[in-house]
Amino acid sequence: MAQVTKTFWTQAEALEFITEKQKNNNADDILYLFSFESQPEGKRRYQVADIDVFIDEYYQLPPNQRHTYEIIIDKKPSKLYFDLEYDTAANPTIDGPRLTSNFIQFVLNFMRKRSDDLDYSIKDVLVLDSTSRKKFSRHLIFQTKDPFLDNIAVGKFVNLILEDIHGCLINHQCSAVINSQTQQSQHSQSYFDSTVFARNLLSTLESHILRFEHCNCIDDYSQLKFKDIIEFIVNKNDGSGVTWFCDMGVYTKNRAFRLLRSSKFDKQECFIVAPENQWQPIFRRSHPHSCSKEPTEAERQTFMAALVYFNKPIRRFIHVDDESFSSVKSSIPRSQQRSSQSTYITDDIQKLSLDYPELVQFMTNIARDKKPNGIETCMSRLYKTKEVQNDFRWEISFLYTGDYKYCERIKRHHKQNNIYFVVDMRKGTYRQKCHDSDCKTFQGIERKLPLNVTPWLIMLDEEWENEEPCSMEKIC
Repeated sequence: MAQVTKTFWTQAEALEFITEKQKNNNADDILYLFSFESQPEGKRRYQVADIDVFIDEYYQLPPNQRHTYEIIIDKKPSKLYFDLEYDTAANPTIDGPRLTSNFIQFVLNFMRKRSDDLDYSIKDVLVLDSTSRKKFSRHLIFQTKDPFLDNIAVGKFVNLILEDIHGCLINHQCSAVINSQTQQSQHSQSYFDSTVFARNLLSTLESHILRFEHCNCIDDYSQLKFKDIIEFIVNKNDGSGVTWFCDMGVYTKNRAFRLLRSSKFDKQECFIVAPENQWQPIFRRSHPHSCSKEPTEAERQTFMAALVYFNKPIRRFIHVDDESFSSVKSSIPRSQQRSSQSTYITDDIQKLSLDYPELVQFMTNIARDKKPNGIETCMSRLYKTKEVQNDFRWEISFLYTGDYKYCERIKRHHKQNNIYFVVDMRKGTYRQKCHDSDCKTFQGIERKLPLNVTPWLIMLDEEWENEEPCSMEKIC
């Protein structure tokens, strides 16, 4: 196929050109879409190009004319990527590079615990820097062997990471945290800069931020201090509240993502390889260039690594389990809900901890045992709950992530899929279940909960004893 490069005034025209090109030629031929802000007005235009042609042209541009963005095309395979940023004046105590390293460590650990196929290190993460005097800015592009289906799937995966951060902070109990005053949020309606899911997580976390000021505990799961994890939530520049360190607005259809060596129009700060970056290109012997502006092999590899589009042969996709528990909030008192025909469903783990503190504490510590060496502990952390309550069923599912994946059906730990426990609130029992497809219908041995963990059963017994028995006349 002949090398392609063509410029358009609108994104729709450029996307239509790509579709027609791939339809008429070979669908496997890869065309990239970029947008750039041109001099002198900064008007945006769009360029479709073969990547080799584009790189050669791009590196010949003067630095002050590089205002170029990769368009992350909808429904195209995508790498895992993050846009990290915060206002430096609003967050004067934060060490940006250190926070970035902590965030990468948390994400890598989350991936590792989620699947053995997602075992990566910090050397697999390209870190780019575009920090200005006013704003700290980093891009992270993970160099995984397999891609996500598209950048929408990446956004769902990042939501799972934020949910894990949320569960980590909400569930932690120590003397320093318990004795701290919970700050009442004054900004519950101000979260418009992120997805709905991430925004809802923030709304329940903001009041907990100051509780970790004197906490020096370390999270067993990520090996980070809780006071470091709470820094993943940063102050907004206008003082209107808090937001996530990672921008959740970058996982939308046909998103523009600024390129390596590019700056915003009328700005000087371009993306460069960050000082703390540990990813390195694979150096190969290269021939001397006739033109000094032509990029070296290392520069080409770095540029390709900085692209979000997954440009390698695809073996399989990274699966994202986007099962979301319904969070139906009812204004009906719970005592009345038990006798109504409607179903009460909630995944509010904080509320559950207030309603059933003994149960949550017991279930938090149940997913652990000794490793074969008898010294180290194999454990998983409770990160999600789901309560379902109606006339026929009153159960709470406790979901975990971590090393503990023991399945009673196969009599060993699963290699990848996590397990969970289901508590029957009426009977005061619990049993183990699995996410593994082979164990989907399996239910473990039903075990009785300790009496001190089930105070609600005493209340239910008292309710039954206090009720007058109905005569047959009243029934008729």
